[in-house]
Amino acid sequence: MSIRVKRFIQLLCLCVGATVIYFIPVHLRATFYVPMQEVFSLTNTQIGDLAGLYGTMTIFTYLPGGWLADKFSPRKMLALSYFGTGILTFFLLLKPGYSMMMVIFALCGVTTTLTFWAALLKITRDFGKNDGQGKAFGGLEGGRGLAATVILMGATLIYGMMGGNPTSMMIIIAIFGILNILTGIFTLIVFDEIKEEKKTGENPFAGIVECAKNPNVWLISFIVLGIYTVHSVSQYIAPFANEVFAATVVFGSILSLSKQWMKPVGGFIGGFFADKIGITNMLSIGVVLLVISTGVFALVPGNPSLLILLIINTLIMFTIVAGLRGLYFANMNEAGIPLRLTGTVIGFASTIGFTADVFIPVISGRLLDAYPGGLGYRMMFGIGALFCVISFVLLQVFKKRNAKTIDAIKLEKLGHQKVEENAAE
Repeated sequence: MSIRVKRFIQLLCLCVGATVIYFIPVHLRATFYVPMQEVFSLTNTQIGDLAGLYGTMTIFTYLPGGWLADKFSPRKMLALSYFGTGILTFFLLLKPGYSMMMVIFALCGVTTTLTFWAALLKITRDFGKNDGQGKAFGGLEGGRGLAATVILMGATLIYGMMGGNPTSMMIIIAIFGILNILTGIFTLIVFDEIKEEKKTGENPFAGIVECAKNPNVWLISFIVLGIYTVHSVSQYIAPFANEVFAATVVFGSILSLSKQWMKPVGGFIGGFFADKIGITNMLSIGVVLLVISTGVFALVPGNPSLLILLIINTLIMFTIVAGLRGLYFANMNEAGIPLRLTGTVIGFASTIGFTADVFIPVISGRLLDAYPGGLGYRMMFGIGALFCVISFVLLQVFKKRNAKTIDAIKLEKLGHQKVEENAAE
């Protein structure tokens, strides 16, 4: 096998794996919400609690997962994650009760975060040592979006073609279980062990106290939380379309999948304008637009005649969220955070920022059961808009606090542009 072919298979393996491993905790709920309710006899509250339990497990495993990735083989950790998630997926074929579903979702928090997330990033970094880190991580993110689009779209079409009944759902679940197992096997075959210097007595959590003492780190963390809250709320687009706009299950699933289509679009637009006007300025503008987009769903009553509004506003929301998610860790230079603390800051901010995966499903499930028919969804999107307002306020505090650094970066960028222009002449 040539090096080029091997590296392509490696990237494909990473992208497919980073999609199929999240089927139980993320894609099942986001893409097949109503079928999930019917097959497992779950209420909105129970689905919300399952997602909240999963989110809680991930929050507590980000930092220890990083230590494990440095201590053990990332290649074997990835394979273990796929095998474990595949087995958990097969357990769903037994149509377990709610209590067992809680166990499955909790264990998914281990197999998709503790043994997976940091190992995935570390093996991706090693993958990019020849072609550059930007290409590696950019290829992973773009590839994940493409893989998710193809795989989940295929699953949705298969579900519809097979009748859209409980048996169809069982077949989809079995397919994802098999895909996880196959990805684990391919990971062991196509990846080599990472060669690195042995560490002696290094504290993997060094710098956490330093981060906790830095106000900018807290600002970044809660800015992330505000934006990520809308991402969590947006996972209810499929049932929102089904129950409020009278759309079919397949239509709702496809609309939910459009989030993957808009990832590269939002990422490109956000990155392009951030280079022009500055990261914090771009984040501020994006958050304002996100307040408007979520506000539309919070204020406009659902009606089948407004289906075109649902489609357009959903695509706008997904594009903005994708653009902002590509930038909300990018303002560390503006905050003057040293390079040596980059990983620790991201882990710290992720632990706080991604807590939306814990409380949004729990709150949403209760709102949907207490206020059926559309009001519960409107309240959910209202919460998303409120958190975006908080992010906007914090961004202005961040901008004022780091004005000198932001201006210095702007002047440095202008200087580089002039040098390039003179060289071109």
